[in-house]
Amino acid sequence: MNQLYRQIISILLSIFLVGLIYYGSLLPFHKASIYIRARQTEVNDIKQFNDLYDGILSTNSPVGQDELVSNYLDLISSLINQEKGKEKPNLEIIKYLASNAEKWAEPIIERGTGFSFSQIIYNYATINRDVALVLNDKKHYDKAVTLYQLGLKHSPDRQIFLYTLFDLYVLVGDKAGANLLGDRIIEVYDDNRVTEIISKMK
Repeated sequence: MNQLYRQIISILLSIFLVGLIYYGSLLPFHKASIYIRARQTEVNDIKQFNDLYDGILSTNSPVGQDELVSNYLDLISSLINQEKGKEKPNLEIIKYLASNAEKWAEPIIERGTGFSFSQIIYNYATINRDVALVLNDKKHYDKAVTLYQLGLKHSPDRQIFLYTLFDLYVLVGDKAGANLLGDRIIEVYDDNRVTEIISKMK
């Protein structure tokens, strides 16, 4: 009986280890590999882009999803910047890309934790900032501000959040927001540029 018990335990342990290797290593590696290949693929239209990346990001993997979403958001941000840099930006493409960013970022933001969480906040906030400036859209502006503030909540005094939000406040003429953040930047980093900007805004 003891021998049979040991054999059953051995079989179950083997199954567990195989599953652990597959789900913890092989599956994330496969997902990362096809994502890298996707980044190397020439994309000719929005439908191809959507089919390519949605298929990858929808692939089940218990590890690595957040990192891929962060990278994907960075790609979206780059594409939006390319489009808005054109003489006549296609606003529908920009809206579509922003919608895709929301689809994949929001579940992680709502979850409130995870690998690359601060970077996801920053990338997603920057997308909303850029879309707000191109479309003159308050909804995206408010979302960007909320996300940058969330970033500061999780990473207080982190320069990338402090300075980006400060510059956004200055750009849109939000004196109250700029003064509040500017005073904090001066207190922590003693930045002469920020001091000069704040003195002109008061």
